[in-house]
Amino acid sequence: YRTLQCLRGCCSNVLLEAGAVMGSSEPREKDVAGALGCDLSNGGSSSVEAARRLAKRLYCLDRFKRSDVAKHLGKNNEFSRLVAEEYLKFFDFTGMTLDNSLRSFFKAFSLIGETQERERVLIHFSSRYYQCNPNTISTQDGVHCLTCAMMLLNTDLHGHVSRHIFV
Repeated sequence: YRTLQCLRGCCSNVLLEAGAVMGSSEPREKDVAGALGCDLSNGGSSSVEAARRLAKRLYCLDRFKRSDVAKHLGKNNEFSRLVAEEYLKFFDFTGMTLDNSLRSFFKAFSLIGETQERERVLIHFSSRYYQCNPNTISTQDGVHCLTCAMMLLNTDLHGHVSRHIFV
C-alpha cells in the first residue's frame, strides 16, 4: 500500500493500493482521482480546487522536498497541467528579465526528471513569463525558445543546470 496525502479537507491520509501496471509503484490515475473524490481528467471545479491546494503545498514545501516539485509539474496529464498553472501563479515575473525570472523560478525547486518532464515544466514557465510580460518578447513560443537556449548555454558552461548561475 502507498500512503498519499489527500487533497480534500485537512490533508488526511488515504491508503491506496499501488497500481501494479507493468510493475509501476505509482498509483493509477483513476485510483488517485477516486481517492480525491473527483474526476481529474475533466478540469471540473473540484479538480481545479484540488490542483490549487496541491500547488500551494508544493510552493510552500508542505510535506514535500524541493526535488518533488518537478515530478508533479511535469507529468503529461490534465491534473498535472492544472497543478502547474496554479503553481506558477505564485510567481510574479512582471518587469523581470528572462534570466532573473529563471533564477527566481529555480530557487523554489530542483528541475529534475526525464527530458519530456523538464520540457513541460519549461513550457509552463514560458507561459507564465509571457503572461506577466506580454510586451517584452513578441510570442510565448519566443519566450520558450529563449528559455531553452539559456538552459542549453548554462548546461554547456557548467555541465548541468547550475544553481550558482540560475539561482
